[in-house]
Amino acid sequence: MHFRSFIFCLAFIGFFSWIFPQVTYNHPELNWKTFETDHFMIHFYDGTEHSAREGAVVAENIYPFVTDLYDYAPQVKTHIIFTDTDDIANGAAYYYDNKIIIWTMPLDFELRGSHRWLQNVITHEFTHIVSMQKAMKAGLKYPGAYLQYMGYEDEKREDVLYGFPNTLVSYPLPGTAVPPWLAEGTAQFMYEGADYDNWDTHRDMILRDRVLHDNLLTLTEMNTFGKSGIGNESTYNSGYALCRYIAVKHGSEKLRMIMEDLSHPFQYSIDNAIEKVTGLSGKELYNNYKNVLEKRYDLLTETMRENEQKGKILISDGTTNLHPVWSPDGKRFAYISNKNNDYFGQTDLFIYTIDTKAEEKISDGVKSSPAWHPDGNIIYYTKKPKNPDKTGSKYFDLFEYRFEAEEETRLTKGTRAFSPVFIPSDSSIVFIATKDGSQNLHQFDFKRNIIRKLTDFDNHKIIHSLFYDSVKEWLIFDHTDHHFRNIGYLSLKDSTYGDFLNNALWDERDMTVSASGKIVYSDDRSGIFNLYQIDEESDGQGYITNVTGGAFMPDVNANGEILYSLYENGGYKIAFLDSVNWIDEGNVGYSSTYFLRNENIQPPLLEQDTSIASTYEDNFPPMFILPKIMADYGTVKPGFYFYSSEILERLTLFGG
Repeated sequence: MHFRSFIFCLAFIGFFSWIFPQVTYNHPELNWKTFETDHFMIHFYDGTEHSAREGAVVAENIYPFVTDLYDYAPQVKTHIIFTDTDDIANGAAYYYDNKIIIWTMPLDFELRGSHRWLQNVITHEFTHIVSMQKAMKAGLKYPGAYLQYMGYEDEKREDVLYGFPNTLVSYPLPGTAVPPWLAEGTAQFMYEGADYDNWDTHRDMILRDRVLHDNLLTLTEMNTFGKSGIGNESTYNSGYALCRYIAVKHGSEKLRMIMEDLSHPFQYSIDNAIEKVTGLSGKELYNNYKNVLEKRYDLLTETMRENEQKGKILISDGTTNLHPVWSPDGKRFAYISNKNNDYFGQTDLFIYTIDTKAEEKISDGVKSSPAWHPDGNIIYYTKKPKNPDKTGSKYFDLFEYRFEAEEETRLTKGTRAFSPVFIPSDSSIVFIATKDGSQNLHQFDFKRNIIRKLTDFDNHKIIHSLFYDSVKEWLIFDHTDHHFRNIGYLSLKDSTYGDFLNNALWDERDMTVSASGKIVYSDDRSGIFNLYQIDEESDGQGYITNVTGGAFMPDVNANGEILYSLYENGGYKIAFLDSVNWIDEGNVGYSSTYFLRNENIQPPLLEQDTSIASTYEDNFPPMFILPKIMADYGTVKPGFYFYSSEILERLTLFGG
C-alpha cells in the first residue's frame, strides 16, 4: 500500500498524501460483495451499497466521454471500491492497478464549491485512470525501472576480499512522467461539456486572489506538491485553470495529444511535449495564459476595488481561520485555525477576547463550527479521538470543554458528528452525521444519553453548516443536491421541513439570524461570495460586504456586530463589522447577473444500478515488474523487483 501510494496513485484532494502514512487497516470484519457492469467491477459492503449502485450508473454514463477524449480505453474492466470506514472525503486512482477507491463521505472543503459527490469524484478518478494509462511508456506491467550502483571502501587487509559498502545509488526511471498540474488539471476538466466538477466561485476566488496579489504559481511551482497552507490546492486549482485555457484556446484534443507525447520512452519534458503539440514552448504558453488572467481580473474587479467594504481584520495568522462564533455575552468568540501548523486542514479551537485581544488554544484537531452553552462556561465541538476504535476506524465525535475546570470531555463514540448546535429548551445538541454518502440531522439528549435521528435523507444530500433560530425553533442548514448550496430548515415544533432560500443558479450558505430577527448569509450570485442581509420587518435587503476574495460564515451578536471569515491574500482571516451599510448591488462582484452563466447545467445522475451482487472473491492485478541494472564491484548485474497487491489490499507481495 505505502509503496504505491506516492508513486502510482492520484487523489481527489491534495491532503490525501498525509493521510496514508498513518497505520492502515484492511477491516476483515466487512463482508464484501461485487457486481459487474459493462466496463467496471463494483465492490462494496452493506454500509456502502447505496453509494455503489449510484456510482455504477455514474461510471457507465461518463465512460464513453472520457475514453473518446483520450482515444483510449482500459484493457480490462476497472475496479471501483466503495468504502466508508473512516471520516474521509476523497477518492484515489491507482492507475497501474486499474482500480479506484471512493470514500462515500461527501466532500465539504472550504477551498472548493459544493457539488454532488459521486458524479464528481468518480468522473475525476476515472479520468485519471484513462489519461495516465494513455501516458504510460511501457504499459501496465512495467511501472518503472532502476539504474543502481554499489560502491565499497578500499580493502585494508589481505584476508578481506571486499571493503565495507559505503555507496548506494538508485536512480528511478518512471514509467509515467506527468506533472501534477497536468494530471490534476485534466481530471478536473474531465471532458468537453462535463460539469460534474466546474469552475465554481471558490476556484475562481483562489486564482483571482493570487493574480490580484501578484502571487500566481509559476509553471515550475505547479509541477510539485509538498506545499503548506493553500499551496497543494493551488496546484490543483492552477492546473485546472491552465488545462481549461489549453482546451479553449487550442482545443481539448490537445490535452490528449500532450499525454500521448509524454508516453514516448525518452520524453520526460513537459515543456517539449507542449511545444510539439501546440507550437508554443511551455514558457510561452504559460505567459499567454498569465496575461489573459491579469487582464481579465483587472477589468472585472475594477469597480469592486474602488468600492471595497470588508470591515476590520482581527485574526490573520495562519491560512485557515474559520467559523467564528460569538460567546453569549458578546465579549469573546470561538473559531478554528491552522495557525502554527503547516497544512490547511490542521485546525485547532481558539477563544479570542475582544477587549484584551488575548487568545487561548482550547483543543487540537477540531473541525467544523463550535457551539456555546448559553451560560458561556461550556463550548461544544467535534474532533477525532486519538485512538481508532476496535476495527481501526476513526470517526468525528462530540466533545465539550468546561472553562472553569479547564477540562475536555468526550461525549459520544462513533457518531460521526459535525457542526453541533446547542438547543437550550431541552439541553440537547443537534449535529450532522454521515452514513453511506447520505447526511442527516441527529439530536443528542444529555439527560437520557441517547441519540435520535431527526431526518431521513437517503438521496446523498450533502448537509453543511447548522444554525438554531430559537425564536422560530428552526434548525437552519445548508444543503447540496446537485450544484450550489441552498438553505433549508427543520422545525423542532412540528417537524416540518422546507427550503428558506433555494435558487438553482447560485449558492446560498451560512445563514445566521440576529437577536432582532435580521438574517445574514453568504451568496455568490455576483460571481463573488459576499454577505447579504434581509430585514423581514422593513422588507429591506442588500449586500453588506464587497470584497475581492470572499466573505463566509457570518455570526451576529446581540449588538448587531458581525464576525465572518474573509478569504484574502492566500488565506481565510477573521473579520469584524461593527455596523451595517447596504451597498449598491451594481458595485458588488463581477455583475448582478453573473449567475446566468449557470443556466445550462446538466441534470444530476440519480439512478441506481440493479445488478445482482455476489460474494467478493480475491482478485490480484497482473504482477508488476520493475527491471534494474546494478553496477556492483565492476560487474553489471541485471535483475528486477516484483510487486502485486490484492484489489482490497488484503494481501501484498513484494520481492526482488
